[in-house]
Amino acid sequence: MKRRYFLTGAACFAAAWACRAAYAGSAAVVAPDGVLQEPFGLVPLSWLLDAAGVASFVLAWLRRK
Repeated sequence: MKRRYFLTGAACFAAAWACRAAYAGSAAVVAPDGVLQEPFGLVPLSWLLDAAGVASFVLAWLRRK
């Protein structure tokens, strides 16, 4: 495997898990006006980082010698 692609994939997976941990660690709060406030943007970001990690591992596998 190309080391650069492998490290990129590992970093993407680590960042995705960090997003999941940050989302799980934060509390959803209801504002005084009744609006729910939560960091929902971290969920699709973690999915995007997972997809990038898989693509990087596939690229590393395809470019192996």
